[in-house]
Amino acid sequence: MNNSMHNDLIQTDTYNRQRALELENFIVEAPAGAGKTELLTQRYLKLLAMVEAPEEIIALTFTNKAAAEMRNRILMSLEAAENNTTVDAPHKQVTRDLAIKALAHAKNCGWQLLSQPARLRIQTMDALCSSLARQMPLLSRFGGQPIISLDADAHYQVAAQQTLAQVANENSLDEVVSTALRFMQNDIEKLTELLADMLAKRDQWLPLVGEHANITADEIAEHVANALAELIEQKLALTLQTIPNSIQTQLMPLMRFAYSNLQPDHALQALADWESPLGASMDDLSSWQALAGGLLTNDGTFRKKPNIKDGFPAKDKNHPEFEEYKQQFSQLTELIADPQALDSARHLPNVDLDLITQDCTIINAFAQLLQLATAHLWTTFQAANEVDFVAIAQSASYALENERGATDLALKLDYKIAHLLVDEFQDTSPTQMRLIEQLTLGWQPDDGRTLFCVGDPMQSIYRFRKADVSLFLQASEFGIGQLPLTPLKLSRNNRSHPQVVRWINTTFKSIFPTADNITQAAISYRTFIATKDAIADEGVSVHPLVLYSDEESEQAKLIEARYVADLITAEQKNNPENKIVVLVRSRNHLNDLVSVIRRDYAHIRFQAVEIESLNDRQTVLDALSLTHAMLHRADRVHWLNMLRAPWCGLTLADLHALAHDNHFATIWQLMHDENRLQMLSADGQQRLRHMHDILSEAFQHQGRMPLRRWLESTWLKLGGVDTLISAGDNRDIQAFFDLVEKTARGFVIDFNKLDTAMQKLYAQPDIAANDNLQFLTIHASKGLEFDTVILPALNRKPPNPDSPMMLWEEVPVSNHRTLLAAPVAKRIKGKVSTYDFLKDLETQRIDNETARLLYVAATRSIQKLHLVAVVKKSQKDEIKPVAKSLLSLLWPSVEAQFLAATTINAQTQNVLRLQDFMPQLKRLKAPCLPDLLKHTNLQSAYISPDNSANSASNTLLNIAADTGTLTHLYMEMIANIGLAAWPISRIHACAPAMQLWFKQKGHAAENIDTHVNTVINALCKTVESADCAWLLQASESRQSELSITTIDPLGQPQEQRIDLTFIEQDTKMEKRWIIDYKLTFSEDGADLDLLAEQHRPQLSRYAVLFEHESIPIQTAVFFLAYGKLVLL
Repeated sequence: MNNSMHNDLIQTDTYNRQRALELENFIVEAPAGAGKTELLTQRYLKLLAMVEAPEEIIALTFTNKAAAEMRNRILMSLEAAENNTTVDAPHKQVTRDLAIKALAHAKNCGWQLLSQPARLRIQTMDALCSSLARQMPLLSRFGGQPIISLDADAHYQVAAQQTLAQVANENSLDEVVSTALRFMQNDIEKLTELLADMLAKRDQWLPLVGEHANITADEIAEHVANALAELIEQKLALTLQTIPNSIQTQLMPLMRFAYSNLQPDHALQALADWESPLGASMDDLSSWQALAGGLLTNDGTFRKKPNIKDGFPAKDKNHPEFEEYKQQFSQLTELIADPQALDSARHLPNVDLDLITQDCTIINAFAQLLQLATAHLWTTFQAANEVDFVAIAQSASYALENERGATDLALKLDYKIAHLLVDEFQDTSPTQMRLIEQLTLGWQPDDGRTLFCVGDPMQSIYRFRKADVSLFLQASEFGIGQLPLTPLKLSRNNRSHPQVVRWINTTFKSIFPTADNITQAAISYRTFIATKDAIADEGVSVHPLVLYSDEESEQAKLIEARYVADLITAEQKNNPENKIVVLVRSRNHLNDLVSVIRRDYAHIRFQAVEIESLNDRQTVLDALSLTHAMLHRADRVHWLNMLRAPWCGLTLADLHALAHDNHFATIWQLMHDENRLQMLSADGQQRLRHMHDILSEAFQHQGRMPLRRWLESTWLKLGGVDTLISAGDNRDIQAFFDLVEKTARGFVIDFNKLDTAMQKLYAQPDIAANDNLQFLTIHASKGLEFDTVILPALNRKPPNPDSPMMLWEEVPVSNHRTLLAAPVAKRIKGKVSTYDFLKDLETQRIDNETARLLYVAATRSIQKLHLVAVVKKSQKDEIKPVAKSLLSLLWPSVEAQFLAATTINAQTQNVLRLQDFMPQLKRLKAPCLPDLLKHTNLQSAYISPDNSANSASNTLLNIAADTGTLTHLYMEMIANIGLAAWPISRIHACAPAMQLWFKQKGHAAENIDTHVNTVINALCKTVESADCAWLLQASESRQSELSITTIDPLGQPQEQRIDLTFIEQDTKMEKRWIIDYKLTFSEDGADLDLLAEQHRPQLSRYAVLFEHESIPIQTAVFFLAYGKLVLL
């Protein structure tokens, strides 16, 4: 980039940032690292100084984390203005000036924003929808406020089953069901799955199905034909741009000549009389397809040497024009920049009204079934008192607009809302776009109300969540509803260093599409500029790992894993303070790296957020085997697994001696056979007898207590806590038992349901590890930044895309939305079906998003970007990336490095070792019941702390803090187990456990007894108090030690832990309670109100985290030493 272009971009960026603060409607493109949140903060502060009430401004985003970050930025800006802190950057001075004006206006109006931050309406889209639905429950089809289900698949399945059960008994729908079943080849299970799948996406098709409900099948077919023609003509328009009239005019004689040398029925027949340029209408489709066949090979590339088969005879001295035509052919094809645009014409379907009518018969049958299934889904939701996010959004839409137009609520909001700000606008779904249209219905460009949308279309990567980047392009070009938007573009990157920015600009300009395209969700590349100064040792490094093609895939993965582990080690050694992230396209791409690190690189500590499935954690698998075995005594496999687990730890030889020659008796029966026990080793006998004693006692209590408590207490008595290595393990095991409790019906567990639930949960990260090394998916990394980014597994093959039974597309035709749908059809050689066309269109959109995904990964880097990939060399010494891999996108930029790389001889790497595949037997040292377990279920007390904490130099301040920590831990346990299970005697019986806990913390013995007594006295006072009994009464909404992650002013995640929170269900309205425990003492207890007041700022921060619920919030302090609750 030359200096002139650089300066132009800087000036434009500066001007557009100033423009973005004016009182107009804007849509702003802000590339990665552009300071988007700061710009939103500035505009919010600017508006705050102008409105009559802060509630007139609504800022919307898509995640709680983003909403919390924006709120914190605004509040900190106001606090900094209040305290007149020093400003260290020019853009911060702009924010300061705006904050001073906003604060002055707020004081004049008496808003008290710093003490009442809840007045700032900064919330997620989902929270806004919930709020709208709650305000008008009858109109929005809710009788009350149901729970939002994070996994509604079971509800979709039930609704689909109920639908088919109903139509089976109604003659009026016989033809509908018959049509649907014929299409599904009489597979009722597949039909049920299809209905369930489409119910999850009903927000996409239900409005369009409703529009077609009152017209005939022939009319529907005509609409579909028009929609298909519209899309085809859009495609042809792109082809026409590539081959304009000037080139077509020169091609005409060539194609006429070629056809004259071919059979009369050749495909070039469509160009036999070609004399006028082709346009972009359906009438020209066959001609474009003929032209593509004449110029292109089957691979979609231009013919290099056309021959007689193509209509160009060999050189003939009697016909010199033959050679001239060939030369013209080559010259003209060189003028056409993009053969893909022409090739795409060959993959367009013809509009065959007869075939479309047949398809519409199937579509109409499904439309009727789906409308019925939607009704059944509502009854299913009502029975479970749960809904999904789609239902919330639909209810919000119903609350704002019905068949008669805007509702009273919409008119009320229209009066109240003056300014709407939408963050991350590139991630908007069609349903959310409709909500924005409804909120701004009736707004005029100059009426003082404003809409401000900001985002980066190059970072739109959530198509799987229904985000549609084409909506961003539509809004930029046409506005939203009747409201035009002025587009602004920013170009500064305040994150990455120049070398990284330069490489990204150069590389991604060729990876991204050359032009924006709404239909294909294609975003062209937007160049940006670095604002940071260059430093040494920055930039992008390519790490080519080239292997011979006969190497095993597992071998290649382990070589790459060890290479990345060594790279991490080197980075940590050279820059110990830098933050490093390893980003992958799919979670399973980290499996080998995690395994290698745990096995061979113990010095590497990392945080892996939602990477490792709960099913992959050995502690959880052991607990699962225990659950299976306890409930099914004939389950031989899980019984053997249970005896192999660390709490018993039988060797393979002992297991063989126990069970090898009797396949009919249960393992439990074999454990009672004294003669058989004598065949085990002395150690094995001791371990098995210990196991037998505990299980015998457990079976005596089966059915006498809740299932979860029965299983968990057995796990505890076996020493399950002692098998935990980290606090993350403890959270994982608690998550497992929570799932057991959730999926159980009495003493019966649906293990299929339990397994499905476990697959959707992930192991907790290692909280003992700092955040200097993180393993994330690229999707999870969006919005974050790291000094060093490592991208391994770039050459992994992505999963094959699904082929759904039906595809649909919403197409605007003559200012009207039309549903273009197609059921899957049999492939006919030489013919392109509507289904094929729609699938190709979706494939193009996915490919375009993959390029954006790679861009997101690269732009997380501040200083360094490492690209790591394993490529296999063929027997012909050719090196090629895997199709559709991320490396295939990068290949033009990195091919030279891979070709120059030395081929790795895997045999010399000694990668695969026998011991890597032999599971090591881990056993508890002593198979006896620890005394500690007899007194308490407090698992956290058994996890050994870091050695750094085990020091005799702990001060009294340390032990006081630990006393509070231990009291909190017991309060969490009391809340979870139930107050009735904690008589005073039990609390006193926990004294040995408490003493051991303090010892493990490294405290001197002479100090421990005093602090143990403090904990016991506080707990006794607490459990006897009426306030405690009220706080811990049964409530489904109650949560103890609730952890919520927010973003601090520096953009870093910060954990907020709330001691107790619940929603009080009053007859008139709901109220959110937030309670903070304090182990505080005063001489007479009379000044507790004053003591509680000291904690108001902390509880106010907690209250902000729940404002999206839009219900009253009550904060309070519970003084454990007095058993008293003080309201704030």
